[in-house]
Amino acid sequence: MDRKILTYHDLIKIKAGENNEPMVDLMDKVPEIICRYEKMDMTDYLGEKIYTRQSLAELLAKASLRLKAKYPDYSFKVVYGYRHPEIQQKYFDKRKAELKEEKPDLSDQELNELAHLFVAAPEVAGHIVGGAVDLTITRPAGDLDMGTKIADFSEAEKIQTFFDGLTVEQKKNRKLLHDLMLEQGLAPFYGEWWHFCYGDKEWAAFYGKSKSLYSALDFRL
Repeated sequence: MDRKILTYHDLIKIKAGENNEPMVDLMDKVPEIICRYEKMDMTDYLGEKIYTRQSLAELLAKASLRLKAKYPDYSFKVVYGYRHPEIQQKYFDKRKAELKEEKPDLSDQELNELAHLFVAAPEVAGHIVGGAVDLTITRPAGDLDMGTKIADFSEAEKIQTFFDGLTVEQKKNRKLLHDLMLEQGLAPFYGEWWHFCYGDKEWAAFYGKSKSLYSALDFRL
C-alpha cells in the first residue's frame, strides 16, 4: 500500500469535474452517525448541520453498517463535512502570509506547496466540494484512542496516519477507521488520520484518476 502524503503538486494536476450530485444533511441521511462540529466556523452557512455530497453520505452509511456488525456499541462521529470556499480561502491565505514572513525568499509556488501541508489550497481542497469528512470512532465511554484528539494539530507528526510512536491499541484503532473507509472506496489523507474523501481531487489522485467527480460549491442554507 502506498502511504504517500499527497502534495499540492500531486493534486493540481487533477482536472476538476462536476456531476451535479446534490448535497445532503448527513445526520438526516445517516442518523446512526453522530454529527457534531468541533470548530464552529460554518454556523453562518449551515447552522449546526453537516452536509456532504449524496454518494459520500451513502458510502458512510455502508461503512457504518460494517462498523456496527463488528462492534455494535461503536459509532462514527463526524466533526466536519462541507466547508464554504470563503472559509477555506481565509485559512489558506492566513497560513501562506505567515509562511511568507518566515521565509521571504520562497516563490509563490513554493509558498503554495508549503502552506498546503497545513491548510489545503482552495483549488485542490476536498471539503469545499462536499467530498471530504473528518471523523473518528466513538462509543458510550468516549472516543477511541487514536493517539491524538480529532482535528488536534498541536503535534504535526503524530497526526500522520502511520506515525511510528503510537501504541499497539492506537495503531489498531486507526487501522479500523482506515480500513472501513477504504473498503467503501473512500481515499485517505495520510497527513491527518481523521480525514477521508470521495469524489474530490485527493480521491482522484489516490485512485489514479485524471479528473474529480466534484468541484467547489457555494452552498448555504
